[in-house]
Amino acid sequence: MTHDMDLNEAATRLESHIRDWRAEGLQVSDGLWAADVTALEVRITSPAWAGQLVVQLYGAGRAHVFLLVKAGFVQERHRVSSLDAWSALLTESVARASRVRLVQARLLTSTCTTGWLDWIHGELWLLPEGLLRIRSGFMTTVANSYSSGSGPTARDPYRLIAHDPATVLAAHPTNKLIPFAEMATARLHGGVTTSGLEVVMTDGTRHKLLWASWDPARRLLRERLLPLLGARLTH
Repeated sequence: MTHDMDLNEAATRLESHIRDWRAEGLQVSDGLWAADVTALEVRITSPAWAGQLVVQLYGAGRAHVFLLVKAGFVQERHRVSSLDAWSALLTESVARASRVRLVQARLLTSTCTTGWLDWIHGELWLLPEGLLRIRSGFMTTVANSYSSGSGPTARDPYRLIAHDPATVLAAHPTNKLIPFAEMATARLHGGVTTSGLEVVMTDGTRHKLLWASWDPARRLLRERLLPLLGARLTH
C-alpha cells in the first residue's frame, strides 16, 4: 500500500524544522528538490556527529534516511503515511544522528533467539566491544526455517552499521547488548540443530542466546571470547 504525499506541504513542514535546527547550531541545507520534483531532500551536519545526515521524501510516501561517512554510508527506509509522520521522522532522525556511532560489525547469525520460549529469530552481531542481538520478526523467522540446513545465514558478514544502543534496547525486550568488559563467565555449547551461548555478567545478570548450528557463530565466538575470558569460558 502506498501513501501519496503532498510534497509542497511536506516542504513547508521541513522549512519549520530547518529554522529550528539552524537556531540550535546545526548546519542545514535548504530543502532540495529533485530535478523532476518527485522528491524532497535535506542535508544536516554537526561537528559532534559521525557523519552527514540526509533525509529524502518521495511522493509515494517513501522516505530514505542516510548517514554518510568517508568509509561509506548506512541507509534506512521508512513508510511515511502523513505529514505528522514526516515531522516525526525528521525529529527522530536528527535525535538519532547525535547518538549514532558507526562501527564495523560482523554478522554471526540471523537465527538468534534468546531462549527456548523465544522462537522469533534475530541477528547476532559481533561488535568491537561486545555482542548485539536485534530481533528480526516473524517473516524472517519463516524464511530462515525454509532455508534450514542450507548453509550459514550470516552471508556478507562484515558491514558498517549505525550503532545506537538506546534505540535498539528500547525497540524490543529481547534485544540485547552484551559488553565483553562486563562478562564474568561464559559457556558455549553446540548440538546437532541448535548451538548457544550462556553469559553471566559481573553484576549477576544472565543472558542466553541460541542459534541454528549450521551458522558459524559458535566457532567465531570461541575465537573472540577465548583470548578475553581464558579459563572463564567453557567451550
